[in-house]
Amino acid sequence: MTNTAIVTGASSGIGADIARELARRQWHVVLVARRADRLDELATSLRAQYKVNTHVLPADLTDETQRRDVIRLSAAWAEAQGHRLTALVNNAGTGVWNEFADQDEHTLLRDIELNVTAVTSLTHAFTRLALRQGGPAHVLNIASLAGLLPAPRFAVYSATKSYLISFTEVLAQELQGTAVSVTCACPGGVQTEFLALAGQKQISNIGMMRPQEVARLVVNAMLARKVIYVPGLLNKLSALARHLPSAMRTRLVGKSMALTVSKA
Repeated sequence: MTNTAIVTGASSGIGADIARELARRQWHVVLVARRADRLDELATSLRAQYKVNTHVLPADLTDETQRRDVIRLSAAWAEAQGHRLTALVNNAGTGVWNEFADQDEHTLLRDIELNVTAVTSLTHAFTRLALRQGGPAHVLNIASLAGLLPAPRFAVYSATKSYLISFTEVLAQELQGTAVSVTCACPGGVQTEFLALAGQKQISNIGMMRPQEVARLVVNAMLARKVIYVPGLLNKLSALARHLPSAMRTRLVGKSMALTVSKA
């Protein structure tokens, strides 16, 4: 049976390029995000360029009812097409770059719901399905370098990405000996609309990667069944700073970010 992947947050940025990368490798894809018009446009493009099957599933993953249906509906569609649901890419995520005390509580809790609760819920449902199905399957969690190097003004975002790293490490250990792998990718700065949506203005391309390159590297890491993966040489070198004392590390991360972004 042909491989099929669910990609959340597929309407733009890394998510859209992961969907393109999978389609280029002849994977069929289920595209999940809130913006149905963008998903429709991407689905049409993938079908035309790569001759793969695509399914658009608009959903707000902060809504428990909507996210509960994602795995069930995706699996049913894949089966109807004669495919097997073999990967879940948890890419959807959000964050606000500002002093913690100045942020809106509703927004903070939304970030936790999307970055942590939704990923946990989807991964739980997918893992149970994959173990029942048998055969190779993959979970790819898109975290951030901020999960390894917590960033000032990104307190909640950094914490949610740290959760994904710990969650992936433990789940991968639990699933050893099965056909299901779990990978957590930790990209640094990527040239997408994320910074603007988070309230940042990009003032430099220093260390910024193209989303197409990140997509290719993280899909390779998923298929290689790596557990924690940092794409890009500069990001790998930066990640070494996680071994420094926390106060020193946080100051260095704050100074580094100041060279790249400012408040929008």
